[in-house]
Order: sequence, then structure tokens, then C-alpha cells
Amino acid sequence: MKPLLLVPALAVALTSLAAADPKVRIEPATVRPGDPVLVVVTNTKETPVGKAGDTELQFFRAKTGYQAVFAMPLTGNYDDVTVTVKGAAKPLKLKVKSHVFPEAKVVVEEELANPPATERDQIDGDNKAMITASRGTGEPQFTRAFVRPRGTVTSTFGEWRKFNDGHRSQHLGFDVAAKVGTKVTAINSGTVTFVGETFLGGNVVIIDHGAGIASAYMHLREATVKQGDVVKLGAEIAKTGETGRTTGPHLHVAVRVPGGFIDPLRFFRLRLSPAAPLATAKR
Repeated sequence: MKPLLLVPALAVALTSLAAADPKVRIEPATVRPGDPVLVVVTNTKETPVGKAGDTELQFFRAKTGYQAVFAMPLTGNYDDVTVTVKGAAKPLKLKVKSHVFPEAKVVVEEELANPPATERDQIDGDNKAMITASRGTGEPQFTRAFVRPRGTVTSTFGEWRKFNDGHRSQHLGFDVAAKVGTKVTAINSGTVTFVGETFLGGNVVIIDHGAGIASAYMHLREATVKQGDVVKLGAEIAKTGETGRTTGPHLHVAVRVPGGFIDPLRFFRLRLSPAAPLATAKR
């Protein structure tokens, strides 16, 4: 029997199919400043490379294809953001809606409302250390969905706080009502990258979850973990308190992804689906 020969047109068609462009999807399709965005890439065997505006996307293997999360910046005048993935047929446009965040008046001790110059140096150092600890490096350390802490939400992401004399600061997380000493649990698995006392955030714990994602827990009475500890979803990491710049006991939770801090309550809705680690998958 003679070997089967492909006619040129069919050979070209099969070659094109094998080398088809990666398919890119964005969730959600419309966002507001401070929102998290999920980029999903399928039809590729290689880890994608791409950008959302000026932000480099940090892709990880998902159960289907690859995923990456980025932050829609809180600052800047945006009508839309361009998402580009190398090899994709064309870039995608993400529509950005304008949004007015609520404003609240807050009365605290004058030193906390208007820190003296010596304290501002500490604040700058605190902020630098916490940003460094919140880079979410490496592959995902989680395989399950992120879980919101229990409790009543008393303050939301993006709210503007007007302190004693009119100084304004934007809230980069959300607050949950809690009595002093309430158990604080990790919103997902990861590695503790920061445990320390800060001027504004009080006692703080930060967890690196990988995939560019990190979570921070502030105003704690005390931490029950130390830097370098590996924790699982739901593990105790601290007790709630009222340390730092606060008007009473509560838990402040912040989430940072490539591009900046995002609304955690919206982040919990994303359909993240990291694949099992390669070492596990081979067993």
C-alpha cells in the first residue's frame, strides 16, 4: 500500500491549525479603578507573555490554559486598558468605568492624623518594607479559592478618609468588625513574608500566595506566626486588635496583585483555578 500523501492545501490547513494563535479572555469585561482583572489564555503550550497597560502579566498554569491577575490602577484617567499577549491575533480592550468612592470623616489622636517628621520617616520605611513583602513571587502556593474572613464589613475598599483637619487618605482594603482577640485566619495558602509593628497599620502580617498575589492583615493585637512560616488556607495567623491608626478594634484585610492594591471583595469573586504543582501532578 502506498503511503498517504496530503494535498498541499490540506497540509497547509493542518499546519495552520497546529500553530493557531493563543486565545485570550478577560474577566470581567468592564471594570472600575481598583478592580482586579483575570486574564485567561488557552490554545498554547508555552507560558504566555503579556502586558495590561504598563503592567507585566504574571501567568501561571491553570486547570485549563494559563491565568494571570492584574490591578486596574486607582489613579490615572482611563477610558480603557489594552491587554496584549504575545502571539495572540490582536490586543483586547478593557473598558474602564468612572467611579466615585465614598468619603468618611475620621477622628483620631492628632499624632496619628498628622504624624511629625520623625514618624513620617518610619511610615515611609514601613510602606517600603510592606510593598517589598507583597510581591507574590513564584508559582501559586494555593490550589483552592480565596476565602473572605467572616464578619460584618464596616468599611470598603477605596473609601476616602478625611482626618481631623481635613487630611485625606484612601482606604486600600476592607474592614471587618471583630472584638479584640478574635482569631485571624489566612485567606489562602502561602508563605509569611512580613511580621512587624508599623506606625499606621499597627501589628501587620503579610502572606505571599505566589502568582503575583499577596494579602495583608493589619491592626492586630499579636501575630501567631513568624516570617518564613508556610501556612494553609484557614490557618490561624494572628489575633485581632486595635493597634496603629484606628478608631476601634477590627481587622483590616488588603490584597495586592501586579499593578497595585485591589478591592478584595471583588477579588474573591474571580474564578482562579491554578493547576496542581508539577511535582504533585506526576505522582
